[in-house]
Amino acid sequence: MCAESLVFTQHSCLSTQHFFHMRDIYDPPPAPLPFDPPRAEPIAFTRSDLAFLVASGFVLVAAGLLAWRVEPSLAPLVWIGGTLVVVESWFTALGFLHRHPAEGLRGRLMIFVAALVPWLLGLGVAAALMAGLFRLSDWLS
Repeated sequence: MCAESLVFTQHSCLSTQHFFHMRDIYDPPPAPLPFDPPRAEPIAFTRSDLAFLVASGFVLVAAGLLAWRVEPSLAPLVWIGGTLVVVESWFTALGFLHRHPAEGLRGRLMIFVAALVPWLLGLGVAAALMAGLFRLSDWLS
């Protein structure tokens, strides 16, 4: 029998020293090395990258004006959501281009378009459904 035991089981005797040094999956041991975050690097962009951002902004304004014709309350949603999408996609593309430089204007443009495509599909379908519901409610009333 263990004199310093806390827990007795049929097959083993756990000592208090062993009991207090056990680790739980929710209390992992500390990492062996301290985490040093990487240095922040400046984001480099070209004139064509900035031109793509400005052109995307003009498309966004046009989409908001088109949404205004359907339903005035829809335009601010398009402008706010679209601004977030354009800026996020632009920075995502710049981050990708920082790691994998593309040659030529066409290669850079494809990266920016590829960053926008998932957003355009998802939000385009959502906006079309909302506009359709507004039209349907106007038609029914």
